Amino acid sequence: MFMLWIGLLTLPICADPPPFPDHSLFGGTGHSSQRSIPYPDGQPGGSAKSVPLGNPFGIEMLGESIWITTVDDHCIFRFDAGTKRMERIAGTGVVGYSGDEGPAHRATFNWPHEVRADAERNLFVADTRNHVVRRIDGHTNVVTTIAGNGAPGYAGDGQAENEVQFKQPHSVVLDSAGGLLVADTGNHRLRRIDLKTGFVETISGTGVGKLPRDGEDARSANLFGPRSLAVDAQSIWIALREGNSVWRIDRATGKIHHVAGTGKKGYSGDGGPPREATFSGPKGIALDNENRLLVVDTENHAVRRIDLAANLIETLLGGKAAEQNFELKRPHGIAFSTEHGYLVADSENHRVLRGHRE
Repeated sequence: MFMLWIGLLTLPICADPPPFPDHSLFGGTGHSSQRSIPYPDGQPGGSAKSVPLGNPFGIEMLGESIWITTVDDHCIFRFDAGTKRMERIAGTGVVGYSGDEGPAHRATFNWPHEVRADAERNLFVADTRNHVVRRIDGHTNVVTTIAGNGAPGYAGDGQAENEVQFKQPHSVVLDSAGGLLVADTGNHRLRRIDLKTGFVETISGTGVGKLPRDGEDARSANLFGPRSLAVDAQSIWIALREGNSVWRIDRATGKIHHVAGTGKKGYSGDGGPPREATFSGPKGIALDNENRLLVVDTENHAVRRIDLAANLIETLLGGKAAEQNFELKRPHGIAFSTEHGYLVADSENHRVLRGHRE
């Protein structure tokens, strides 16, 4: 057994992993939950399949905990694999921006797109339409804003907290070096928050919505709608929504490299080289235990897998494989762990699906 850093999680990789079924329903009722009044304390809760997950987007896994964000009711839910119970841990069910310095379940959010957890189970949330990044303390459940002033814009490099402006940040991921990376989607930039000092810097993107050039320095490269991030020891992986492609920043050299997608919108290339394939608005990305990229090809209603060693792309779930498993409707977030396999947010079907590993 050895350890590999995948996204936020340090996961054991075993020679003989436990078997997983092909694909199955993990959670959600298939119905949305849109609210005009707050949820009562303690609600909703129950088994994963009994709790309505209105337009689930982000998914995070750490040990026996699984967190899911929902944007129809602006909440974060936690599933405990030990008790088999799902509960609301953040958001009241109604849209807003309130509650800092208080309990997260009584705070309001506006499209909490993605959530990540550190080793202490502190949660970092891309509160997308509030244009901020927030933190939920893993011990007290108190929520704070760690960067962003709530107004859309671009400001604050070299500064911290409310001196910073984002424009619809969608994805966050811990970089294993004391920082939190933020996909500042509307600004076409990748930014980093130093979690010790709070200072923010731009590490890639010029603000111009164009594709980068393969092999150029990431700091001077363009990005075109960076939407989802994953990290391992060597690389920062970026799915570009408007750029319909996947790129990799080499953490040692600082160069950006083309991984998959021609940049043109389409649905082609399965069975061939990833760089010759086409995507349509990819909005989720994760690494599995075989160093393969799982890409949520949202507007193609599919999950696709890139085998980096074999230089091959295929559809794993939905899309062209829907007859063999599930028909998806604008899926978004995805996460992988050795304990659970992969989970994908089948967003507009208001459910989360569990995928196989092989």
